[in-house]
Amino acid sequence: MMPPRLRIVDSHTLGEPTRVVLDEALAASIELPVGSVRARREAFRQRHDDLRRALVGDPRGTDAMVGVILLPPADPSCALGAIFVNRVGYLDMCGHATIGLAVTLGAVGRIAPGPFRLETPAGVVAVTWHGGAEASFESVPPRRTHRGLELACADGTTATGDVATAGLWFFLTSDHGLPIVPEAVASLTARAWAIRRALEARGITGSGGEPIDHVVLLGPPREEGHDGRSFVLCPDGSFDRSPCGTATSALVACLHEDGKLAAGHVWRQESVLGGVYEASVRRAGDMLVPSVRGRAWISAVGELCFDPDDPYRRGIPR
Repeated sequence: MMPPRLRIVDSHTLGEPTRVVLDEALAASIELPVGSVRARREAFRQRHDDLRRALVGDPRGTDAMVGVILLPPADPSCALGAIFVNRVGYLDMCGHATIGLAVTLGAVGRIAPGPFRLETPAGVVAVTWHGGAEASFESVPPRRTHRGLELACADGTTATGDVATAGLWFFLTSDHGLPIVPEAVASLTARAWAIRRALEARGITGSGGEPIDHVVLLGPPREEGHDGRSFVLCPDGSFDRSPCGTATSALVACLHEDGKLAAGHVWRQESVLGGVYEASVRRAGDMLVPSVRGRAWISAVGELCFDPDDPYRRGIPR
């Protein structure tokens, strides 16, 4: 059942929008089985996908927006559970939205500065709100399944890069021949789409058959003191306004494995718009643990309205 109203807080993490639902009416309007956040996410997908569309799709959402639906965690070490949704589906993890969530919870007085653990469909993520607009997270363990993979694209170009994950699946490449600047967004988008279609044509997926639905085009930084710059194509065809926290996690893990980034050294990654994440990686036994720190700002506090007479109260299907 669609609730008539939902209280939400919108934020943006270096330009990338997040919408957090802070309303007990949502939990009261849905029924989910007992189990992990991942299992309950699947039940939500099957039973309540119209709520996803209503929250972040047209006409109430915007390009690149990620919604966060809070749940009680199944893992007793966690303070919260979170489902991440976008205009076309569901995300196992979202770095910018995790930063936005931490800043939002701090702004409304639900958490104090300091660490907490968040259960996501990808696994448990360690999050810290540093106060104000600053937050950071430690990703789930990263993995690289392809190194130096060469793709032949339908537009006649080729691209060589790596397939890696840190909660989402990415193809990361510096082999694209384009400047990472706002003026080139249309060309960057077309290039990244060609790469994604080439991955699909080859049947290349994540290790569990997941689609590689984020393409990361890498380039040199434009500001002194920074280390790299990226354009990231999102699953809905929009581009990430931030450097993409989960992609940056996968990137620093690959750099460390390639001997290009020492443990504990800070890597400053720019987005196509110029926003910067500070990232690093540490070792915990045999496991790599990437960390990303960024800033988010509250952009709106209010209610979404779902009038019974509104033909698009459940969003517009895509």
